[in-house]
Order: sequence, then structure tokens, then C-alpha cells
Amino acid sequence: MSVAVDIFVVSCKAVAKVFIIAAVGVAARRNGLLDAPTCKSLAKVNGRFFLPALLFTAIGRSVTLEHLKNVWLLPLSACMNIALGALMGALLVRVVDVPRAFRGPAVAASAFGNSLALPVVLIAAVVSAGDVGHLTFTEENQAEALLYLGAYMTTLTLLMWTFGPVWMRSGDDDDARGAGSLRRRPPDAESEVELATAPAGRSEARDEERRRGGAVAGHSASEDEEDHASVALVSGARAARIDKGPLDPSRARDDSDSSPAGRGVSARIRRLGAALAPAANANVAASLLGTFVGLVPPLRAALFEPDGALFLAQDCASILAAAAVPQVIVLLGASLAAGPEHDLCSRRLAAGVGAIRLACIPAVNVGVFLALRAALPASAVPASPVFWLVFLVEGATPTANNMMLQAEMYARARGVSAGIGAALFWQYVAAPIALTGAISLFLAII
Repeated sequence: MSVAVDIFVVSCKAVAKVFIIAAVGVAARRNGLLDAPTCKSLAKVNGRFFLPALLFTAIGRSVTLEHLKNVWLLPLSACMNIALGALMGALLVRVVDVPRAFRGPAVAASAFGNSLALPVVLIAAVVSAGDVGHLTFTEENQAEALLYLGAYMTTLTLLMWTFGPVWMRSGDDDDARGAGSLRRRPPDAESEVELATAPAGRSEARDEERRRGGAVAGHSASEDEEDHASVALVSGARAARIDKGPLDPSRARDDSDSSPAGRGVSARIRRLGAALAPAANANVAASLLGTFVGLVPPLRAALFEPDGALFLAQDCASILAAAAVPQVIVLLGASLAAGPEHDLCSRRLAAGVGAIRLACIPAVNVGVFLALRAALPASAVPASPVFWLVFLVEGATPTANNMMLQAEMYARARGVSAGIGAALFWQYVAAPIALTGAISLFLAII
């Protein structure tokens, strides 16, 4: 009972820190210092400078080749938790009535959990307790915990900043683009052939019909002239092809590229590229660079050893990194200054996302843990109980605060950041009780 009380106190303290820092954002918003445009600008500064500095220094300092060999299961666990959350989130938005602009963000909020700040506080509190039930933790376990957290965070961060921005932008302006594509859609091959080969009588009848129904169809005289000109051009081009005989291969390739099918493929490729463009961002680059630095010992020593040639650059990056997490929480508070808004994220949806993050994924992880402990040889994973504690705790955390940052940076629809804020608000309200129960269960079964 005393252990459960201690965990409850630790959870309350961790959540209280978030609310106290967020209160600064609330005060700034209510005093007119952080309006919506300012929040968006600050989020972009954070996402392009402060957070990349944090990711680079944290990953570069913790990742080594030897460590990766010992903690291979944690990166796989991160992938599994993200996939589970995304799958459950996708099912949730089908069951609950969710506006199109918030479907992608809801999936992202379900998929990505808080992988560093909250787990560090919780696990440090458990390890510092020493004897907890049948487990005994030592000072060495503190350093091991940071290593294991870094291995998990590296994978989650790469995936979060690759897929998260894409999900944040999904659904935006789909209806507008669809309407525009219908208005600007070129004639397909079949209609083009019909226009080019139609007899004069049919063409005249069509012109007469168009003149009579012009007001209804919305055609102007200039549009009719353009249609006649396009028909003439198509007819002339086809006649020229017939006169000149079979096309040579180069011309055939050109024609295929300019065909409606070719244009459709090109348009789809362009849309896919535009959708995936947010995945190429500074945070992914910083994570990859930090991983590279960690895996190259001389470069790692030059940056992170006090007498290293590049220590000054890393020290400056660490100073910038210190501003990343507080600023994200301040922006969260600013978005919740008037209380949680449920225009895009309804209470049912917020409850569903919270259930996914705080109940469903932890339950699956417990089953996976029991199966792995029964199937894996003891030498396959570290013997330290902290390893399994990190494995389980990382799958039981609320939505990552960085989802708020991504909403400010990438979501084009209004209210997405407020919707993410509403989901986070209710999760943090439930976190002390949910995390206390989860961690008590984890300590009992490890």
C-alpha cells in the first residue's frame, strides 16, 4: 500500500509540474501576450531550433553501438506501441463522429506517447525508492534507466517527426481540393475521342443544346469558343497522326506522358510528395544526426567530452535545448486558457484517445511482456528489472506534448491545436490515478 501511495504522489508531482508551467501560458494568453499568431510563430521557432537541439544532444549523448545491441527490444517496442496506437486511433475515428480536419491529428495523438519527460520522473522516483515489493533497485539502475529511455526515445522521435506532421496535415482542404479537381478535370480519353470523331450533325446538335442550356450549365460564350477550339485541335492532331502513319517511339513516349492517364499519375505523385513533405523536417534531421554522432566514437568524444574540440558547439546546443520542453508546455497552457475546447475533439473522442493511451496499449504491453518473458532466454535482454520497467512504462504514458507543437506547426485547419490540447487536458487529469494503477501492476509482475 505504501508503494502505491508513493507512486501516486510521484505521479501527482509530475502532472503538477505540467500544470504549473502551463499556468504561465494561461496567464500570458489572458493578458494578451500570447495570441494565436504568436503561439504559431513560437511553435515554429521551437520546432526548428530548440527541439532539434534537444533531440540532437539527448540522442547523441545516449546512443552507442554497444548500447543498441543490448536494448534491441526497446526500439521494436516503440514501433509496436506506435502501430497499436495508430490502429486503435483509426478505428476510433470511424466509430466516433470526428471532423475530417481532426482525423489525422486524432490518430497521431493516439499513436505517440510522452517518451522522455514523464517517464524519467516516474522511473527515477521508483528506482530511488530502493526496495519496492520483491524488487531491489540500486544507484546503477538510475544510469541504466536513462540508457533504456534513450533507446526507446530515439526510435519514437524519428517516427513521430516523420509520420506526425503528415497526420497533422491529412484531411485539410480535401473537400476544397475535390471540388476544384471536379471543376478543372480534363476530359478523359473516351470523351476526347468522342468529341474528335463526332459527325457534324451531332456536333451542331450539341452546340444547339449547349446554347439552350448555357445558363443552367454555367457555360459562357468564351468557354464555348474554347471548347470548339480544343475540339478542332484534337481533330487536327488525330488527322495528322493518321496521315503520317505510325508514331516513332519517342513521340509515343511524349504522347503517353501528356495523356490524361499520365497527367493523373503525375498529379497523384505531386499530391503524395506534398503530403509527405512535412516528414523532411529539422527534428528528423537532428535525430538522425544525433544517432550518427553517437555511433561514431571520435565524433561523439569531440562533442560531448569537456575537452573535446567541438564541445563549445554542443554546449550551445544544450542551452538552446533547455528551452524546448518548457516552451511546449507554455504553448499548451495558452491553448487551454479558456478551458478545453471540444469543437474538433469532442468529449467522447478525448475519452477514447485517453483510453487508448492509458488503458488499451498498457494492457497489450502486459500481455506482450508475459509472452516475451516466457519465450526469450534470459541472456537475450538485460537482467536489470529497470529494463522491463521502461518497456512497460513507455507504453502507458499520455499523448506526447510535442503533438501540440506539431499541430501549431503543420495543421492548416483552425482549431487543431485546441483539439490536441483538449485531449491532453483530460489525459493529464486522469494520469495520476491511471499511472499509479499501471505502475503498481508493472512492479508486481516484473
